[in-house]
Amino acid sequence: MNAQTPDISVKEQLTSIEGRVQRLLDLVEKLSSENSELKKREKVLVQECNELQQRNDKAGSQLEAMIDRLKNQAHG
Repeated sequence: MNAQTPDISVKEQLTSIEGRVQRLLDLVEKLSSENSELKKREKVLVQECNELQQRNDKAGSQLEAMIDRLKNQAHG
C-alpha cells in the first residue's frame, strides 16, 4: 500500500457523508414544504368545519321553530 490509499479512503468517506448530508437537507426541505401545505389545508378544514357547525345549529333552530309552530297549530 502506498501513502495515498488512506487519502482516497478519507475522500471517499467525505464524499459519501456529503451525499448523505445533502439527501438529509433535501428531505428536510421537502418535509418542511409538506408541513406548510398541511397546515394550510388544516386551516381551511377547520374553517369549513366551523361553517358547517354554524349551518347545522341554524338548521336545528329552524327545525325546532317549525315543530313549535306545528304544535301550536294542532292545539289552536
